[in-house]
Amino acid sequence: MIYDIAIVGLGPSGIELAKKALSKDLSVIAFEKSSVGGTCLNLGCIPTKTMLSATEVFSKLKKFSKPDSLNLFKDNQNIYFELCKKNNAIVNKLSCAVEKELQNKGLLLIKEDAKISFNEQQAPFISAADKLYNAKRIFIATGSKPVTLDLDCSDGELIYSDDLLKLDNLPKSILIVGSGAIGIEWARILTSLGVEVTLIEKAKTIAPLCDIDVSARIERILKISKIKYYKDVVVTSFNSGFACLSNGLKVKCVKILCAIGRKPYLPQFEGNFKLKIFDDCTTNIDNLYVIGDAYGSKMLAHFASHQACALFEHIYEGKKFVVELTPSVIYGSPEIASIGVNEQDIPKSNDYRIYKLPISYLPKSWCDDETDGFIKIITKNNFIVGAHIVSKEASALITQIAIAIKAGINVDELKDVVFPHPTYSEGILEALNYG
Repeated sequence: MIYDIAIVGLGPSGIELAKKALSKDLSVIAFEKSSVGGTCLNLGCIPTKTMLSATEVFSKLKKFSKPDSLNLFKDNQNIYFELCKKNNAIVNKLSCAVEKELQNKGLLLIKEDAKISFNEQQAPFISAADKLYNAKRIFIATGSKPVTLDLDCSDGELIYSDDLLKLDNLPKSILIVGSGAIGIEWARILTSLGVEVTLIEKAKTIAPLCDIDVSARIERILKISKIKYYKDVVVTSFNSGFACLSNGLKVKCVKILCAIGRKPYLPQFEGNFKLKIFDDCTTNIDNLYVIGDAYGSKMLAHFASHQACALFEHIYEGKKFVVELTPSVIYGSPEIASIGVNEQDIPKSNDYRIYKLPISYLPKSWCDDETDGFIKIITKNNFIVGAHIVSKEASALITQIAIAIKAGINVDELKDVVFPHPTYSEGILEALNYG
């Protein structure tokens, strides 16, 4: 049998592609050697949010309690293990639900490692468990893996984000290398669980990909959370319980967490074949595509899902292949969300204007005791081209901005929208009036 579509990997992009194809009555076969859901569901997005949700509660209880009044905080090891159990239950439930949904709609799922091979005409086919499978189109959606750290690590333990839910014991201290979303979120989680955390960043600013005001605010948040951090440094060696930094400092730590990013993970190819991936997800082989993290652009689950949907509609419905502007979020308390251009990247021009509102301006922030943060909106010729929010519910607020950008709503039209009070959402209106 020749299937309409074969998908190698069932993470966010593979799942979205399968749903779209099955809804059009196409025959779909997918290969997934581990649990359905990919890194996001099994090792990344969902586990960290589960951990953050719980540890934020612990942090608030500690804030309003005397240090020794709650036995809850006496055994952080047990708390960590209980959270891991809860996380495993949630991940298993969600993964099984998605798998069952796709199979009920007609997906043939092969739980084996897949290898891409070619016939004499260079047409691709898939081999798995000594069987051959053919499809009219093959989509590689194999995700990503952590970028490794080249480090002299004679008697210490270097771990990656994929390892954090498999620890035998919660370390007393840890050095986190990298201040992106992975590094900052795990710094928040581990600090709440009583781990002594030190964060280092190779760049001259913390969270270097963020807007300058966001980076500065993250530094403030780290200080308030008593998380030590160093900028413009790298770790040079790790032994005898100390990490040596390029600035001459030695940091005492039990483990080092490498959180310097992720890179595409591609399946095996027969022979010496070298795959070339183009901007529209096509490759140097006809009818072979690469999507999601494997494509190597934004390592975000929602980007991967949207990209897969846009590609499917381009191929099968003739729509223009456009991947919309994608928001990013660093979770925790407060949330940090961004979309579009950063202030440091815009030219000096009268066409641009920056609106900024302290979150403490909003009554709702005082009701929630969440007054730290701001809403920053960047416009060009009265249309929003970027926004950066540090606030509770920032992930929801940035979606409202994304809708305004997509719909082409200008500042004056957005001011005509009635926002409920008291909410964080009204901060968008207040920012445009305040700024």
